[in-house]
Amino acid sequence: MVYTKSTSENRKIIRDSIHGDIFLKELDIQIVDTPEFQRLRRIRQLGMTHLVYPGANHTRFEHSLGAFHLAGRIAENLPITPEEKTMVTSSALLHDIGHGPLSHTSEELLERYLGKSHVEVTNSIISRSEIGNILEEWGIETRHITQMISGESQPLGKIVSGEVDIDRMDFLVRDAHYTGVAYGVIDLDRIINTTTIFNNSLVVAEGGLRAVEALLMARFLMTPTVYLHPASRVADAMFLRATERAIEKGSLDYNVLYKMDDYDIQNMLSDATGYVHDIGVMLEKRQLFKKFLVMSWNDLDDESITELIKLRNNLKRWRRIESEMAEDCKIDEGYIILDIPKMPSYGEGNVSILKDGKVQGLEDMSPLVKILKEAHKNQWSIGVYTPKENIEMVSKKLADLDNYIR
Repeated sequence: MVYTKSTSENRKIIRDSIHGDIFLKELDIQIVDTPEFQRLRRIRQLGMTHLVYPGANHTRFEHSLGAFHLAGRIAENLPITPEEKTMVTSSALLHDIGHGPLSHTSEELLERYLGKSHVEVTNSIISRSEIGNILEEWGIETRHITQMISGESQPLGKIVSGEVDIDRMDFLVRDAHYTGVAYGVIDLDRIINTTTIFNNSLVVAEGGLRAVEALLMARFLMTPTVYLHPASRVADAMFLRATERAIEKGSLDYNVLYKMDDYDIQNMLSDATGYVHDIGVMLEKRQLFKKFLVMSWNDLDDESITELIKLRNNLKRWRRIESEMAEDCKIDEGYIILDIPKMPSYGEGNVSILKDGKVQGLEDMSPLVKILKEAHKNQWSIGVYTPKENIEMVSKKLADLDNYIR
């Protein structure tokens, strides 16, 4: 992206690879120029996915600008005041300011140690940083911005955080572009131009139904291809275990994790000792653990699925099971990883469609949504990973996962 001064001194134009020219006014420029926003230049949008797709080096910085641009386009079409439009665009610009290093890869750690989601961290940063002062100087209450980012403000908050919001509209197209996959072709113009306000709710007119279906389909296809790609899942799991160990050993203060960027965390791994350093080196060299076992929803019985979901919410037991696996295989702790991802969710299926003066749920109007809601379960799977040299040993010792999880 290149900043270009326009003919007006209080405006800048940014040339974006997805949306073309993005126009920033004085308030937007002041926000973008803060250290908190500039940090997003050094945070990859897709975390470790660049180890799979070499082009996936785009950042939260450009995604935030793209979301800002889309929010402005939607707001232009709505019967709202200039002040409300400014709140919408400022909220879109700031919606990801609380992401930790490697984006969603570190989100689990923030939730676990700080007890906050990245949205809550975002709201905290806005309230306690120079950004909050800038907003106040422009007569904008920070609480209005944070409520909008959390999706609490009706109906405008749904533009920033809703069923079909500017966040996913931008990241699906942007992520597809930079990974090179062909699943991010979405009719953004149609969604933008059919989004309206009805009875104080944000809805999509019936004419945008197929465009919303296409967005949902793109999300469905991108999930296994990009967001849950097997190799990036392995890399994410290795990073999480190493960073967790660094926090436990006191070499990383989790209270500053949300202030770090990708370079900070990579330097921390490199400068560490023992297991943390070794995993850091393996990630640098792309020497990833190998999959010993992968089991999907259809491979597991209902009892096993229930136990695994419970296990995901019981970190101590989860780590104890990994330690037991390593001990049984006579492998050092940390070199067998049981990966249990979150179940993918598709909020897009709940979008409201306006037809003949009445609001209906997308699922009630689209057979495709019902099919995808059921089919998405098959995208969820668990995995057991270990270094390549341990595969033979592990395959002999860990024949039955149920012995550990039940």
